[in-house]
Amino acid sequence: MRRLTAVAVFLLVLTGAFSYLLRFYSRRLENFTGRAQWIWASVQISRNEPVVFFAARDFDLPETRQFAHLKIFADPEYALYLNGRQIAARRAEGTAHLDLYDVSPLVRTGRNRIVVAVHSTNGVGGLIAGLDIANEVENWVVTDRSWRIFRAWNDVLPLRDAGPFRPPMLLGTPPVGRWDYLVPKEATFDPAVQHVVEAKQAIEYRARIPTVRIVEGVAVATERAVRATAFDFGFTSGRVRFSLIGDNPVPPVIQYRLANVREEFNVVESRIRSTAFGAGERSVTDPEQHRFRYVIVFGGRARVEVLQ
Repeated sequence: MRRLTAVAVFLLVLTGAFSYLLRFYSRRLENFTGRAQWIWASVQISRNEPVVFFAARDFDLPETRQFAHLKIFADPEYALYLNGRQIAARRAEGTAHLDLYDVSPLVRTGRNRIVVAVHSTNGVGGLIAGLDIANEVENWVVTDRSWRIFRAWNDVLPLRDAGPFRPPMLLGTPPVGRWDYLVPKEATFDPAVQHVVEAKQAIEYRARIPTVRIVEGVAVATERAVRATAFDFGFTSGRVRFSLIGDNPVPPVIQYRLANVREEFNVVESRIRSTAFGAGERSVTDPEQHRFRYVIVFGGRARVEVLQ
């Protein structure tokens, strides 16, 4: 009887140890960002207010590196700067992977600088990144408390610190929340802008857009009337850039949608996009390529151009 009990205990311990090792090594295989932390600006996320910040990190690279592969993901939207140059911008909508960039040609031995501009219209999101420099040296640089969070944009920020900064708020290492573990997927740099296209005409009208009102503590879906401007570019494609007109003491959120025919001007639907401006920002570019005729801006005034 004692022998059977001992065998049962041994099998139980062996099963537990195997299960632990399986979870441990499975987690290592899934976690491509190592000790990297999800970071965010130090804000009260529950306030549901727009948040724009610029995360910066200076780092040194050894001459003996084999390559430089940058893995990055930011929810909901980011623009990536490396050594003073904007190289890419992405929107996380509908994606669940790390963007993997081969930045080997853009880095140098010694000091380098990365800046990530993050835009969130509702204040919720996360940023994570890791830089590999050899097959055996992964995550040489990771998002952690050493990064600096700037809440205001300055044109020299991609090259050096400018203005006050704070440490980031740490959200934890993967898996966290809805992001879980992210797998790298090869990404390419944004092409250089060859042409800036101006609108052929601007058509002003009154539109109705979806909104939510709180009635006696209950959220009610309804509509509201707003001023709208439809910028007519003819049928074209490219990325849409919004530039502020006049001085805005509070950085605005621009609501907009794309359309192909005028019959769509008064369609009330939920596919309205939005983008938030940060303090000091005069223009913001939609990171996605689109094909369209009209860009309709609701409410606030902005100049609209198409980058090709």
